[in-house]
Amino acid sequence: MIVYKFGGALARSKRGLEALVQILDEAYKLEATRARRVKKSGGVAHGIVLVTSAIGHTTRHLARAADLAEEGRLREAEEALEKTIGQHRQLAATLGIDDEAALIDRFESLAAEIAALLEGVAIVRELSPRTRDAMLAIGEQLANTLIEALLRDREFPVRAVDAASVIVTDEQFGHAAPIMEEIAERAEKLILPQLRRGHIVLVPGFAGATLDGIATTMGSESSDLTATLLASSLGAREIVIWKTLPGLYTADPEFVKAPKLIRSMSFDEAEEMGRRGARILFPSFAHPLTETGIVLRIATPFSHSKAHTVLGHETPASRGGTKPLALAVEQHLFLVTCAPSSQVPANKKNDASKLRARAVLAWESPEQSSALFRKDDRRVALRELSATTFEEGPALAAISLIVRKNAKDDTALLAAIARSLRPFAVHAILPTSRSIIALVADAEAIPALRKLHHDLFEG
Repeated sequence: MIVYKFGGALARSKRGLEALVQILDEAYKLEATRARRVKKSGGVAHGIVLVTSAIGHTTRHLARAADLAEEGRLREAEEALEKTIGQHRQLAATLGIDDEAALIDRFESLAAEIAALLEGVAIVRELSPRTRDAMLAIGEQLANTLIEALLRDREFPVRAVDAASVIVTDEQFGHAAPIMEEIAERAEKLILPQLRRGHIVLVPGFAGATLDGIATTMGSESSDLTATLLASSLGAREIVIWKTLPGLYTADPEFVKAPKLIRSMSFDEAEEMGRRGARILFPSFAHPLTETGIVLRIATPFSHSKAHTVLGHETPASRGGTKPLALAVEQHLFLVTCAPSSQVPANKKNDASKLRARAVLAWESPEQSSALFRKDDRRVALRELSATTFEEGPALAAISLIVRKNAKDDTALLAAIARSLRPFAVHAILPTSRSIIALVADAEAIPALRKLHHDLFEG
């Protein structure tokens, strides 16, 4: 059995969706052949589980509509929603689906659910994390509805399974943590029987539900996590994450002209990329694969060379000392400094711990504690620090060099980074267990990233 995760950037075009049809056609025939072979010996189920992502920038647009409603700008929120639904209608019209009218009706039904939530938010002028999750989860349902209709039209034996019925999480709305035991039990009950009947199973990514059935989301790009959760639960032999690019690169191709494709990487190294701002990966996507032998590939249907990145448990062998692997950048961060933890009153220790948990990066010296926060967490951080002395610095960016350490001494690499970034305003260079992080002025982030990439990977 294989698990495919189909990225939202691919799904927003007719070309991408037709590529999906071709991928599934080839894979389904192969899985059907495997199923016939093992059926004679009573083997495990074969088949395909397809995890779908919201199309294009749907999640971002729905979040913007929610924010507008909270500000009391309901008409603008409704216009943003209508624009999003209109994009789905237009895409559907290009696909030549026979029962297009039924598909549009389903879009309108989902849009009505969102509109009702927007109206409620506008009335009370409050957007709770729970309501926000309920709204954003519908973005994946829109994509899943479209892909299900397309595959049925192309005569694939498709069965859609609601993510809320399988992906069980806690109640940390916006960044809910999956409950693995519940997911495994429900996947076996709801998905395995469909696979054994020869069906392709569709599951929306990103979203789940609490034990009480309340909609949750697991964080930006967490459709990758949905795929690994299901692969682990169902005993898949492989996961393929289909994207517009054929894998992981030494830097984001949007920022750097000549990035190099990384052919292989460990799960730990790839998760570090996700933690440090690489948008291609969810930071904890590989956690469910810890005790499995499942291999994960990142590939694209648009490459004739069949080039891709393979991720696994083993760290690929390399010679020498610390090896640079890739660069990631996270912008628009805010630095907050306050008294070191040794000077925090006993009754504030818990608050300080929670504060560090919200930080992108935190470190301490004998003189002060420092932490970097994203814009959304900044207000909360400052509110929790209101009872202590603190200073808020200018906006910064964190450029992270993910490394493969074969030696404890990073001196040479640290010196190379310092030389490369000499023309820029560098606040600090901080080595961690899997990366070296340079804090630079936010306005200089991309030029500094390009210079560092040139010196470390192109020279």
